[in-house]
Amino acid sequence: MNQLITWIYHSEDYDPYEVARFEQSITTRYSALARPHGLDFRVISATELVPSCVGRPVLRYRGADLLSQKQCYIVEDMSTDSQGAQALRAVYRTIAASDSVLLNRSFSGPDYLERDKLALIQYAAALGVPTIDTVGVPPGKYARRAIDEARLALGPGPLVIKPRELSGGTGVLRTDSDQQLAAAVDIVAQTGAGYVIQPYLVHHGDMRVYVADGQVVCSLTRRPRKDGYLASVSQGGSIEVNKDHELVAEHCERIARSLNAEWMCIDWLMTDSGPILNEWSTAHGGFTMMPEPERTQVANAFFGWIRRKAATWS
Repeated sequence: MNQLITWIYHSEDYDPYEVARFEQSITTRYSALARPHGLDFRVISATELVPSCVGRPVLRYRGADLLSQKQCYIVEDMSTDSQGAQALRAVYRTIAASDSVLLNRSFSGPDYLERDKLALIQYAAALGVPTIDTVGVPPGKYARRAIDEARLALGPGPLVIKPRELSGGTGVLRTDSDQQLAAAVDIVAQTGAGYVIQPYLVHHGDMRVYVADGQVVCSLTRRPRKDGYLASVSQGGSIEVNKDHELVAEHCERIARSLNAEWMCIDWLMTDSGPILNEWSTAHGGFTMMPEPERTQVANAFFGWIRRKAATWS
């Protein structure tokens, strides 16, 4: 019987008409790459889960306790809805407290370094890694205090304002004037989410580097569509592969070593003056849309790592 990987996400972040298509697409793509490694793959919405503790961590799904058998999990812990994010984190922490494996926890250190753009940039800067200058936006009625700080620290613009803890280009705004920045800050101040302001850096690609067991595997480069400013594939960007990861291999491996990372995806903005760290993530990393042979190369590193972890259970 194959070891099972369960990906848990918040379906309420998706248009109801898109949920079934998303689940089918991601299951098909990841299952095809996981099976050669003796692994099965499935997707579950967090809305169907009830986390609890009855003498031990319990995660109830359609009447069964998922944690009654040791398995591997990937749990998204970010959501556009604050209550949804809290629900995801309850699931995340329940699995982390059990004897199952939470694949998101692939490095040492606090879990907010998996998602908080401000915190991870601060961490990387302390390692001497080139990072993008970043200003945090205070909450609610204090949000406009970030405007003067952004002018002082980041210059006249253009600037980008983005959520601290979302991915895929969700909620990212480019501003080209003081008035636009003020309006954007006013809007995000009402969302209840944390935001950061960064300079808009002219770049020719957004490169994701895959790092397994502290070593660079390979990379993909995402490019915005014509006249666009977001490189994420979900926002219309395109993918290519090249050897640009060689430019940042030393930085990537330094980050991974400092965190004892087993698996990381580290994103870089490729500017004319050199690569600048943008963010990083753990777990899946969106490699199923890569061309061959790089897709198989990353899949072998990713699922091979999971398989080795599962082998230690027997």
